[in-house]
Amino acid sequence: MTRPGLQQKILIYLLLAIVLIVFLTPIYLIASSSVKPSPIMFQRPPAFFFTPTLEHYQDLFGMRPFGKFILNSLIVALGSTAFSLTIGSLAAYAISRIRHKRMNDVAFWILSMRMFPPIAVVVPYYIIFKATGLLDTPFALIIVYSTANIPLTVWLMKGFFDEVPTALEEAAAVDGYGLLATFWRVTLPLAAPGLAVSAVFCFIFSWNEFLFALMLTGSNAQTATVAVMSFWSSDAVQWGRIMAGSFIILIPGVIFVLTCQRWLVRGLTMGSVK
Repeated sequence: MTRPGLQQKILIYLLLAIVLIVFLTPIYLIASSSVKPSPIMFQRPPAFFFTPTLEHYQDLFGMRPFGKFILNSLIVALGSTAFSLTIGSLAAYAISRIRHKRMNDVAFWILSMRMFPPIAVVVPYYIIFKATGLLDTPFALIIVYSTANIPLTVWLMKGFFDEVPTALEEAAAVDGYGLLATFWRVTLPLAAPGLAVSAVFCFIFSWNEFLFALMLTGSNAQTATVAVMSFWSSDAVQWGRIMAGSFIILIPGVIFVLTCQRWLVRGLTMGSVK
């Protein structure tokens, strides 16, 4: 296979630059608008050079308990991610190791739980949580998000467990390890990249979800995504606060992905090279 020539390299870098610009432009607009003074927010032509201001962030945290909503989102996202990884990993390991002709059907049935449209189940969830006293609590959102994250975790982790040689587990059994000890000390560490990939997807879904958070929470368990949209009303749209809140919402997801980056890259590339 010949190495790409100079023209091909230039074309590749040009395409990468275009893709990078497309993906970074919305982030730049959110970040710049969050520190742009209100009088020039919609100035035409746009003002690219201006004196930054923190007035929108001060309004965001001064007039509303936005920090509480961020904390609610963190509790819900981390709680759902941890619960989904625990249950989903155990289920995926069982499906991967049990040799039965119907195991693929079981795996597909689990995945089908992810196919329900949220609008179709939000009313039953509302009735159940209201009857049990869990309405407007972070625990309700953790349960709801876990029902969507666990099927995804099972399917992702099953592929990683399939890549772990069973000979290693048999060797651990010879050394006296039980089933759970073998899973915890041998199999799970080898599937750590899969855990990172699953954790990122679970966290991002739970952190960004809007419909369930809107319908199942009130003033106590309201999340940041719902709080930001409360600045949009029929009377006025407070774009400065919306942009400031949106930029703050971006930060935890970026930090979480960067934290898992080492395992995430390994997980996404596993199996690409034999």
